[in-house]
Amino acid sequence: MTSRKSAGEELVASLTAGLAEGVEWDEREVHLLAQIAAVTDRNTMLGELFEAEMAKPERSTRRITEVAGEIRQGEMSVARMMALLTPDPDTRVKSARHQAAANARWRGAS
Repeated sequence: MTSRKSAGEELVASLTAGLAEGVEWDEREVHLLAQIAAVTDRNTMLGELFEAEMAKPERSTRRITEVAGEIRQGEMSVARMMALLTPDPDTRVKSARHQAAANARWRGAS
């Protein structure tokens, strides 16, 4: 029996499928992807809770507002984490300050 992938697993698989051939996530990105999957799965569960609350004849506006806020925060969290991923090694940003320090070490300057 094959189990269905969670929403988080599907998102991570989609991001990984978009990598160029021969490119892999580094260790930091693998941990970030695990967090992305966890938050996405949590948001899926919260979405189901939101839908269940909306289906009730007597809705709790407080509960709806709280759950909607948590969903928004989770969505923003996933967006921020996805922005930290650098799937193309040629586009990794190097700070000028860190490059200068590295060059100074290589040249033996102190």
